[in-house]
Amino acid sequence: MKLKLVFKENLVKNAILLTALTILRLPIQNYIENSGLETHKDLAGYVLAAVSIISVLAGFGSFGFKYVKMDLKNPYQTYFAHILTGTLLFVIGISLIMTWKLISLIMGPFLLMDITLLLLYLACAGYDYWDLVAACKES
Repeated sequence: MKLKLVFKENLVKNAILLTALTILRLPIQNYIENSGLETHKDLAGYVLAAVSIISVLAGFGSFGFKYVKMDLKNPYQTYFAHILTGTLLFVIGISLIMTWKLISLIMGPFLLMDITLLLLYLACAGYDYWDLVAACKES
């Protein structure tokens, strides 16, 4: 059935995103560490504010998107949905990685924040999957 394929595609999309974010974590971390923000923590706060705005905008897009508005039996619309939600989840992930590193520069290591940011990303990916399940039930 076509809907089973949509679920598999969604799982592949999320696996690709997690792999890409895992690979990009170190270059992002190194870039921020070498940017001079450690010596200018006030600037790190401004960068954190900008990154937070980007994350919120991507979150609005991610939570505002509804698979139910798409024709999941149409491959073009399905791939568009995967690309759109994947892009938004990628931006959220990058923003959360940058938030994690900037907070650690400003405050030092903070395990509770690390766990919170990870749970936030997993919740966003989980919402995407839940929305897809709801849309498939209506189809």
